[in-house]
Amino acid sequence: MPLVLIASIAGIPALLSLLLRVNAVFVFLSIAAGNLLVLYLGRDAGNVGEMFIKGSNGPMIAQLAVLGLPLLLTFIFLRKTLPTSKILLHFLPVVASGIMLAALTLPILPSDLQGQVFGSAVGPYFKNSQGLIVGAASVLTLLLTWFTYRSREDHSGKKHH
Repeated sequence: MPLVLIASIAGIPALLSLLLRVNAVFVFLSIAAGNLLVLYLGRDAGNVGEMFIKGSNGPMIAQLAVLGLPLLLTFIFLRKTLPTSKILLHFLPVVASGIMLAALTLPILPSDLQGQVFGSAVGPYFKNSQGLIVGAASVLTLLLTWFTYRSREDHSGKKHH
């Protein structure tokens, strides 16, 4: 069960971004923005969630919504921003971003579920590698950006004096 949860959190967004042809840079940016929103607005969102959702899961659900909403909106508004000819180039950054989403989601989940994940066979590796996961997703996305995006001036063929 814990491995299925991690795989789902990481895999579904990665698969959706490839199927909807959403640029990996936008996917990474949405996940990073969602994490910043949770970091700075998570407590307030949790309080609002507690008012509207009965039970002890209200704050968690609200924080997960804050984390996931930028990504959901990116899938809606930025689909087909990736040409089919560049899907393979975006594959690794998208997968790394999905794994990063899983790493950022785990601390929000209830402690018993976290314990199940971290108690599984790969749990300790995942727990101890969260910084490495975020770093790898960041570097892969930056490399993609640096090597695939040029200004229009670079492609115009005209020399500027």
